[in-house]
Amino acid sequence: MVFPNVELENSRVLVAEKMGLKLDPRNKSDLAVVVLVSTIYSIDLISAVFVVLFRKYPPLRSKCPLTMVAMFIASIFWLIGDLQTNGHVTLQGSTLTDCRVWSLWSQVVLGVFCSTTLLAVRSYIFYRVFTQNLPAKGLQFLLPLIIYFSCLFIIGIVFTAVGPSRSAEYVPALDLCSLTHALKVTTFVVLWITDVFTCLITWKTRSIKSSFREVWEMCVTCLIVFIALITNTIIRFKHPLYPLNRHFRIALTLVDAACINVLWWWIMTKPLYCRIFRRSEYLQEWTDKLCKDGMQREYQVAANPSDYQKQETESLQVSEPPYNLHYDADAQYSSSRMSFRYS
Repeated sequence: MVFPNVELENSRVLVAEKMGLKLDPRNKSDLAVVVLVSTIYSIDLISAVFVVLFRKYPPLRSKCPLTMVAMFIASIFWLIGDLQTNGHVTLQGSTLTDCRVWSLWSQVVLGVFCSTTLLAVRSYIFYRVFTQNLPAKGLQFLLPLIIYFSCLFIIGIVFTAVGPSRSAEYVPALDLCSLTHALKVTTFVVLWITDVFTCLITWKTRSIKSSFREVWEMCVTCLIVFIALITNTIIRFKHPLYPLNRHFRIALTLVDAACINVLWWWIMTKPLYCRIFRRSEYLQEWTDKLCKDGMQREYQVAANPSDYQKQETESLQVSEPPYNLHYDADAQYSSSRMSFRYS
């Protein structure tokens, strides 16, 4: 298929003029956006695979890697929904015309809802561990999360059940999806509640002593999320027909993609880089700093890290926070053992 479809784009422009609207047809700028973000996210996906493979490396494990990878997967749904809903790609003659699947579920529920909620969960984990001195596990921890995620999916189910005319509907004449005001209001109310919660949790953890800049990371996370949220709120409500405007649709897609990427690499770059290129040296530095800062209680460090040899063991046995994080070096290190536990 040739992109753009000149005949279709000319038809869209004429229809928009009859409706008293100005429509910027899809052109190579939209194609460039699709290629650019697809390339960037492909690189991100490779890094996410490495994060999963190396998730047992203690410095990387302290970043809640599986939660971060889940957030990244949700951001892929968000990106796909953005490209479809923002009008960068041709919808006609494909499954992309099902706006409830792509605009409602991919972009909103599985995308932006899950991405922001998982970031809130990550902040909540650190709050329970460092501020409340409670384990980030068990029914008391999981029940609020289950309820909140259930509410998000119920929103999606309800808007799916009421039909496309009351949620997300395909407009053949313009080859675009139209989201109802009710869906947009509901979406942004949920997003603002989630992001305000994340900021409040971050504020409550501002005084904790941390060896690994968790509070600083959460503050930057809040800033990035608010940049994306404010940009989306302004454009989507002040300019509801933004997909017709090439500058608005490109700006919105790039802002969303940039925020997700900055957030991902801000948190994961250092431990992932060090795991690949400075595995043993950085592990030594990491454990030395942990003990120097007096974080033995929070991370349950039971041995002097200077006793370790420089070769990292392949028998790391750890589990993702909010569960116990355990590092067993007996197989490779002489009479040495260290365990990190978020509990």
